[in-house]
Amino acid sequence: MSSENSVIINNSISKNTFYNFLGFSLPLFFAIFLIPIIINKLGTERFGLLSLVWVLIGYFSFFDLGIGRALTKIISEKIGLKKTNEIPTLFWTSFIITFLISSLFSIILYFFSNDLINRFLKISSELKIEAILSFYLLLLILPFVATTAALRGILESYQRFDIINIIRLFLGITNFLIPAIVIQFKNDLFYVVAYLVIFRIIVWIMFFVGALKVDKQLKNFSIKISFIKPIFKLSSWMTISNLTIPIMVYLDRILIGAMISAEAIAYYATPYEVVTKLWIIPTAITGVLFPNFSMNYVVDKNYTVSLLKKSTKYVTLFLLPIILILILFSDYILTVWLGKDFSEKSFVVMRFILLGVFFNCIAQILFSFIEGIGKPDVTAKLQLIELPLYIVLMYYFTKNYSIVGASLVFMLRMLIDFILLSAIVKNITRIKFSTRFNFKQYVLSATILVSFALILIEDFLIKILLSLIIFTFLIFLIWYYFIEFEDKKKLWTLLKVLLLMKKEEVL
Repeated sequence: MSSENSVIINNSISKNTFYNFLGFSLPLFFAIFLIPIIINKLGTERFGLLSLVWVLIGYFSFFDLGIGRALTKIISEKIGLKKTNEIPTLFWTSFIITFLISSLFSIILYFFSNDLINRFLKISSELKIEAILSFYLLLLILPFVATTAALRGILESYQRFDIINIIRLFLGITNFLIPAIVIQFKNDLFYVVAYLVIFRIIVWIMFFVGALKVDKQLKNFSIKISFIKPIFKLSSWMTISNLTIPIMVYLDRILIGAMISAEAIAYYATPYEVVTKLWIIPTAITGVLFPNFSMNYVVDKNYTVSLLKKSTKYVTLFLLPIILILILFSDYILTVWLGKDFSEKSFVVMRFILLGVFFNCIAQILFSFIEGIGKPDVTAKLQLIELPLYIVLMYYFTKNYSIVGASLVFMLRMLIDFILLSAIVKNITRIKFSTRFNFKQYVLSATILVSFALILIEDFLIKILLSLIIFTFLIFLIWYYFIEFEDKKKLWTLLKVLLLMKKEEVL
């Protein structure tokens, strides 16, 4: 790949990653502000059920059986090969298959929903009717959520992350804003879910219009049976990932609700929902990298591997200070945000989740690389091995150690997943990792260990003072010894542009 093309691609990746970051991060501020309001108005148990509603809506996106992600890869390759005339048929074939499959699942779940809620959730009797009716409403949007993956796949393939993130921003904000508004008039979970369903359908319409705008050929409805095989050939292994990942992602809260109480879900899910928003960083990057890995790996393997190495390096360096600060001050943060009683029940949970999220943020890039280069069978087999062990450990630790045990298992799974994915990527790419630490790596490791030792300090002012000293040194170390010169120049240029914009606003 020429240096000119490399610069163009890198600029495109940076711009699209920025769009993704905005789309994922801005709703976080609404979540931080609105969650305490929602908890106070709904009550802890109803909020626990609302957390499950958010979980289920997220899970519905996996009922496309991997077709959406497979479609992104196939269409990205068609665009690279200048075979865009095949895209409408690929899209509509995938869309119809996804719609039919997800509609079938919706009907099946309808007949079992009553028994599932009564048998597996510990809910007070006065809230059972609200929970059952809310679940019936959720089933209406299952096909809409599932087929959104195909629509988003079109936009991702054409690198239209601006459109994706305008819609994502709207969805992320309304996800918290709608419940906060509805409960002011009706303190009933059914009405909250009803409005969430309406707005989810509006989001689906926005994605549909966006896809038609990007590729006007999609107005030509066309289905070809022969296209089903290549789609399913790639998506079959992604389907396994789509089934196993949600189980592992949502199992902790489902078991807490079934074995402890809906109230306990709130003490676990609240720090979980906020901390896992850090996933916006790797998600913003991998959403852009996945089609780039798909397009470039066959053409220029070395460039693709260098893109992988740079992405994992900077995600690690960027997240490291943030994770350490949040771990050190998790108890204080929760106390200020939600009160001392809530903090005492949740701050240890928050610390374990933070460690797990750190490892998983790096693992997501490795996962995206493996699937992007056309090896979804590798990640699927890995998850099939991990799943039974994870279920057993999560069940045992949740039963015996409550929400703290669940958060510990969450962290361990993320660590093991990161180690195994690193080994797989090393084997695929033949990347050589030096087993010898140099001086700067020893200094970085020592600084991290000293940072963790600050947890033992109880005096808040002393902890703040020592943290400022250590983290100033940590940021200095990262900047001068771990960030490449060219990247420093880009960051300085960006900073100058932002300062100039601020100066013009003042004038």
